[in-house]
Amino acid sequence: MLEQSILSNLVNIATNILLSLCQIRHVFGVWIVLLLFSCDQLEKKETFKIGFSQCVSNDAWRRAMHEEMARELSFYPELSLEIKDARGNNELQIRQIREFLGEGIDLLVVSPNESDPLTPVVEEAFQSGIPVIIVDRKINSNLYSAYVGGDNYEIGFTAGQYIRNLLDNKGDLLEIWGLKGSSPAKERNRGLMEALEGSDIRIVAELEGEWEKDTARVRMRDYLEKKEHVPFDLIFGHNDVMAIGAYEICRDVGLRHKKFVGVDALPGKLGGIQAITDGVLHASFIYPTGGDKAIEVAKKILFGEVYEKENILQTAAVDSSNVRIMKQQTDKILDQQANIIRQREMINNQVELYQSQRGLLMIFGITLFVAIASLAYVFKSLKEKQEINKELKYKNQEILEQQEKLLEYSRQAEEVTRYKLEFFTNISHEFRTPLTLIQGPVEELLDRKDTGQFKSDLLLIKKNTLRLLRLVNQLMDFRKIDNGKMQVRASLQPIVPFLEEIMSAFRKTAKDQQVHFKLICDAPNLKVWIDPSMMDKVMFNLLSNAFKLIPRKGHIHLHVSEDPVRHEVVIKVEDNGPGMDVSELGHIFDRFYQAKPGERKTGTGLGLALSKELVELHHGTITVSSDPGENTTFEVRLKLGNVHFDSHELVTDLSESAYLHLDQESFFRDETDIHAARKDLAETGPRILVVEDDLEIRSYLKIKLEELYEVLETDNPDTALAMVHDCVPDLITCDLMLKDKNGLDLVRKLKSDPKTSYIPIIAISAMASQEDRLAGIKMGVDDYFTKPFSISLVLERIRVLLEERKKLKEHYLHELPVMEPTARDTHEQTEKKFALAFKALVEENVSNPDFGVQEICSELGLSKGQLYRKTKSALGYSVNDYINKVRLKKARYLLLNDKSAIADIAFQVGFRTGAYFSTAFKMAFGITPSEFRDRAYPDGF
Repeated sequence: MLEQSILSNLVNIATNILLSLCQIRHVFGVWIVLLLFSCDQLEKKETFKIGFSQCVSNDAWRRAMHEEMARELSFYPELSLEIKDARGNNELQIRQIREFLGEGIDLLVVSPNESDPLTPVVEEAFQSGIPVIIVDRKINSNLYSAYVGGDNYEIGFTAGQYIRNLLDNKGDLLEIWGLKGSSPAKERNRGLMEALEGSDIRIVAELEGEWEKDTARVRMRDYLEKKEHVPFDLIFGHNDVMAIGAYEICRDVGLRHKKFVGVDALPGKLGGIQAITDGVLHASFIYPTGGDKAIEVAKKILFGEVYEKENILQTAAVDSSNVRIMKQQTDKILDQQANIIRQREMINNQVELYQSQRGLLMIFGITLFVAIASLAYVFKSLKEKQEINKELKYKNQEILEQQEKLLEYSRQAEEVTRYKLEFFTNISHEFRTPLTLIQGPVEELLDRKDTGQFKSDLLLIKKNTLRLLRLVNQLMDFRKIDNGKMQVRASLQPIVPFLEEIMSAFRKTAKDQQVHFKLICDAPNLKVWIDPSMMDKVMFNLLSNAFKLIPRKGHIHLHVSEDPVRHEVVIKVEDNGPGMDVSELGHIFDRFYQAKPGERKTGTGLGLALSKELVELHHGTITVSSDPGENTTFEVRLKLGNVHFDSHELVTDLSESAYLHLDQESFFRDETDIHAARKDLAETGPRILVVEDDLEIRSYLKIKLEELYEVLETDNPDTALAMVHDCVPDLITCDLMLKDKNGLDLVRKLKSDPKTSYIPIIAISAMASQEDRLAGIKMGVDDYFTKPFSISLVLERIRVLLEERKKLKEHYLHELPVMEPTARDTHEQTEKKFALAFKALVEENVSNPDFGVQEICSELGLSKGQLYRKTKSALGYSVNDYINKVRLKKARYLLLNDKSAIADIAFQVGFRTGAYFSTAFKMAFGITPSEFRDRAYPDGF
């Protein structure tokens, strides 16, 4: 029996070992297959073919372009480039482009020899679906994917200004053109001519060098051999090689005191920089080849990345004042490029060596892995199998018990958290309601002229009301942070304008206290990813503390700089206040900590603690340093870029980012604007429905709105819905926390009904969290105000919404030929015929300033009374209103599509003076004609 038992155990052990080895073999076989498959996949990369149609390749500038392309292509092994040289022949270049199209290239790069002949074939390539990049020279069309090149007009203009200074605004100039049909030659000449306007410099001759040195030499020699040639003081060549060729001819004939200026400023022995160093040229202007940029843009297009259509390369003058530095830099760059090429060759050799050894290493690694895994598994299985089973059973029981306890703790924690959140939400609502009823009447009293003697007291009340509101918000923010509910919504913000906006709230205080308040910035265009609403609180707290402690005639300075080593932006708030000792510095960021009485002013101890929490949510740091009796400096460091944020913490929608940055507590409008708005609204008399369950707030809103509008009110959503269908208000204000009701349900019903979806809705609620705001916006509310709210801001927002709806209605009414008659009676056809005749007559005479009612009556054979009635009935407008709208509509079209001056456009649409036209345009569209054109074309028409 004992022998049978031992034999049975040995058989079981051997069976387990064999099964384990089989399992390892199968798993390892699958691993090998996956490894080989992944290696094959890595080697199979998608490639793209780029065809480059070069107008000419036999000059140094073009060769430099090709070298830049080759260097940039070394970074993108997926791209291949084929260059075809047209040798300055338009027909050959057209034929080569068609050959590229037939070869099935993925992207076409073209440097046109001349604009006019090459435009049709480039348009044909673009319209066939192939991306097209234009480099150096432009075509007479915008049918291309991207352009890479310098601003040739700017180069010509800069060269002209330099020549004016060099010749002291007088002298004779000889200009050597490039190829006259090419766009660079035309634009450089145009820029030169405009720069020389107003000077005594005249162009005595123009030679056609066709971009070639030898051609320029021949044309220069022919010119000098003419007996009647005009002497000159300076030669301007459209590129350096033509200017150098002209210099050589002038040197050969003994003209040694002439000045020579070129364009390109290429490095190298034969380039413009060397020519300036040798005294051949007086100056040259950098004209980058853009080869590397062209390949970069091609890569973005082929890989579906975002790219710029117009890529304008910058220029700069190079002369004896800076040529030494430029030469040193270019020589160093050339050496570095040579080193990069050598290093890449070494890397390729290493890669080849790696490829040759990879098979051997893989086999060795596989063998070693199999041996180690097999031995480890066998020994572990034999020795620990029984013990593991026992331990697993015991631990499984423990885990089950711990899971039950954790579930119970989790339920209890969730219940406590829910109670805490409900408490703080309710107490916040209770605080905001009385604050609203304090803030509103105070603002009203401040607007009245007969309360001047109480103005200081009222301002004090308002100031402390806002202060109490900030304290409530700080408490709520702490609770959100403690419960993990504070969500960073970071967006890319220009830091200097952001800080200047916050500083504007303290400008008056600084002026009153004679404090030197200044922003010092080393990088004015620096942008950083931040949550504007959070960082606004941080910077407001730091500046508020500084102003509390600063002596009269002191200074508060904000320093903004970039730390390139740590890749951070550094913001410092420095003041020359009383400072702090070491004991205070160690606790300054503790919650509810206050300095010693009598040494520093007391506060709540919330602001700096909250600031530290908010900065740390941005993965940044905030520190403080101080010299007692001297100064105090707070330093905030924020990381550049956005890789330290999670994807859900980033806001890429610009409209959402702008909404989050709205700070209604700091919104103050000029009294004259508010009174003017009230006067305009009182004349129109729209109807507004107020849905609010708090009697005092509803009464307050009704009193304020009745000065301007017809007001309906209710505290019940069902009643409100019925009133909307019966009375059709022009706008609705709705509280989202109604008794036993949810105001969002009312909003949802109104926005989902086509009959009421167009009515603007303003939400007024104590639900102030970010989630509540976003829920309201997604539901379709047009604006969201939290309690306590500014009645001035509410009135202004109502005015703007109603004005926008009015303009939108007028726009659609005018876009239709006529308004569709509501009563289809026997006069319908007559009304349509009159409307068409009236509109045609107005369109025909829109440019006539004397055209009006009298002329229309004569043309249509109607009396004035008949004309007024028919126009109002058929079109819905008075005669003069309709004529003005047609004129302004046409003016807006001309501003977008015509380069004429604004005054000329005013006369074209029948206005006698430009001033009256600007006034009428702004009244109609809320913006002046010049501002309208600037917004449409921010970079110039």
